[in-house]
Amino acid sequence: MTYPVPQSGGRHRRPRLLLLLLVAGLLAAGLASGLGSALAADPSASPAGDKVVLHVGWTNDPDNLNPFIGAETSAYEIWLLNYDFLTGYSLDLKPTPDLATSWETSPDGKTWTFHLREGVKWQDGEPFTAADVAFTYNYIVENQMGAFSSLTTFIEEAVAVDPLTVEIRCTEPKANMITTWIPILPEHIWSKVGPKAAGASHQNKPPIIGTGPFQAVEVKKGDYVRMVANPTFWGEKPTIDEILFVTYQNPDTMTQDLLSGNLDAAWGIPSAQFPKLETTEGFTPISYNLLTWDYLALNCYEGTSRGNPVLKDVAFRQALNWAVDRQKVVDLSWAGRSQPGTTIMTPDSWVDPDYHWQPPAEAMYTYDPAKAKQLLDAAGYKDGDGDGVREDKGGKPIKLRLWARAESPESQKTGSLLTGWFRDLGLTIEYQVMDDGIYYDSIWAYEGDTYSPDFDMYLWSYDGYADPGDTLASFITAQIENWNEPCWSNDEYDAVVGEANTTLDPEKRKELVWRAQQIFYAQSPEIAIDYPDKLEAVDTAHWDGWTRMYGGTGAAFYTSYVRDSYMNLKPKAAAEGSNGGLGGTTIAVIAAVVALAVIAVVWILVRGRRERTAEEE
Repeated sequence: MTYPVPQSGGRHRRPRLLLLLLVAGLLAAGLASGLGSALAADPSASPAGDKVVLHVGWTNDPDNLNPFIGAETSAYEIWLLNYDFLTGYSLDLKPTPDLATSWETSPDGKTWTFHLREGVKWQDGEPFTAADVAFTYNYIVENQMGAFSSLTTFIEEAVAVDPLTVEIRCTEPKANMITTWIPILPEHIWSKVGPKAAGASHQNKPPIIGTGPFQAVEVKKGDYVRMVANPTFWGEKPTIDEILFVTYQNPDTMTQDLLSGNLDAAWGIPSAQFPKLETTEGFTPISYNLLTWDYLALNCYEGTSRGNPVLKDVAFRQALNWAVDRQKVVDLSWAGRSQPGTTIMTPDSWVDPDYHWQPPAEAMYTYDPAKAKQLLDAAGYKDGDGDGVREDKGGKPIKLRLWARAESPESQKTGSLLTGWFRDLGLTIEYQVMDDGIYYDSIWAYEGDTYSPDFDMYLWSYDGYADPGDTLASFITAQIENWNEPCWSNDEYDAVVGEANTTLDPEKRKELVWRAQQIFYAQSPEIAIDYPDKLEAVDTAHWDGWTRMYGGTGAAFYTSYVRDSYMNLKPKAAAEGSNGGLGGTTIAVIAAVVALAVIAVVWILVRGRRERTAEEE
C-alpha cells in the first residue's frame, strides 16, 4: 500500500528523526540477528535455561547412516554417539565396559560370556536385553553383512542365556572378541529389515533408535546432522543438550567460521590454516594420527573387471611403489604434517606389543625411478615403438586412470605428484578429481548381478581398527566386494591373518601380524603413501572438558572410538565485562553499524537545519 507524502516538511521532522533512530536500531539488531549462529555457538551468550548446543564443523559428510552401508568416518562418529557397543574403548583404545559390565572366556577361548547392564532402555522406551545383542551378532553372521563380517570371523552363534547374559560361541579362539567395533542394534526394529535391504538400500532415517547418550533426530544431506541428548541414557548425563554437526564443502570457510565464533570445534582444518589457529588465543589446535594411512589402491581383481589388467601383475605394482617419493608428498601435500608411509599398520599406535612392522632397509620401497623402469622392462612392459609410452604384453599402450578426492586438497596435490612420477615411467595417466560418490559407485560396481570394479587407481585414506587383526581381515579374499577395495587375493595372507586372529598370546600374535604386513607390503595391492595428521581445533575459551586421547596428545573428537569430550564438555560462565558472552567480532560489527547509523542521523539533522535556514532566508 502507498501512503500520501505530506507536503509540509517541518511538521514531520521529529517523527522522521524518531523513525530514523528506530531504523538504525533495527539495522543494528538485524545484523546482530544475521550473526545469530555466532551467538548460538557461544553457550555463555544464552540466557539461563536455554539449550546448550555444541556446533561442530567437518568436511566429511556422512554417506549413509545405516551401519551396514555407511563407510565415512563421519557416519561412524554418529553411530558412536547414537549406539552402544558390547565393550567400549578407553582413551588409549583398551577394552572397557559398555553395555557389558564384565565378561569371561572359556579355557579354550571359544566361548565368551558377557554380563549386561540392568535397566538400559532403547531411545524409544523399549527395554534392552541380551536378545538384542544375540540378534545383532546373529544377523551379521547368518547374513554375512559385509560391513561387519570381517569382525565376526569364527563366530558361530550368539545366545541369550537370560535377559542380562549373552554367550558368543566360536569355532576357534577369537583374539579380537572384546575389541570389535560392532554397534548393538534393537531387535524390535532391525528384525523388520531384510538383510538384502539392510546391505543395499535401507536408509535408517532419523530418529535413529539406539541406547547411546545422543540420538540423531534430523539429517539434511550435505548440510548437517542434529543430535539431541538421550534423557534415558544409562550413564552419567552430558551437559550438552544438542550437537549440530555442520558439513562444509570449503574447509577454509569452515576455519573462518570457527575463528569468528560460529563453531565450537572443527575437523578437517586445511594445513595452510593451521598455523593461524596455533597463534589465536582461545583455541586449541590438535594435530594427530589415529590409525590412518593414505593409500593408492590398485585394481587387482582376477574376476570380471573394468580395470587395466597390468595392475594384476605384482611386478608392475612393485614398480609403481618404487616410483613414489613419499617424503615429497609429506612436504608438499601435507606441509610436513604427515609421515612417510610403509605398511597398513600405523606406527606409535600400540605398545606391549607394537603391532606395526617397520620394513628393514633392504626391504623398504624408496624413491628410485630408475629401479622402477628396470622392473617394468624386466616384466615385459617396454616402449616398443619409441613413442615414449610403454605397451602391455599384448602391444597395447598402457593407459591408467588415476583419481584423487574432490573432498581433500591434500589428495589432489598428491595426485598431481603421482601423475608426474608415473608419466616419467612411460605410462599414460588420465588424472581426474572425483567426489566420494563416484568412488563408491566405481569400486563397488556391477554389471547386472556380476561384480565388476570400474577403476584403475585411486587415492583415499583408511582409518584402521583398534584391533590390528580386524584391519588385516579387511583384505582377505572373503572381503572382496566389501572392505577389500583392491580386490586382491593371496592364499598365504589369508592363512596368516586367520591364524593371527585365533592366537590369544599377544607376542605370538604380533609375529603373525608382522608377517601379514610383510606379505601385503611386498605384494603392493595398496601402496601406503603416508600417515597423515588429522587437523582439528576446539574452542577452549567457552568450553571446559575437551578430553584428548593418548594421555592428552591425541584427538579430542572425531575418533569413532571414544566420546569422552561429548560427555565431559561444559560451557564456561560468561566472563565479567564480556557483554553477556558476545564474541569480539560480533561486538565490533554491531558497534560499527550503530556508529554508521548515528552518523547518518547527524547528517540528516544538519542537512535539515540547512534546508530550514535556506527556506527562512
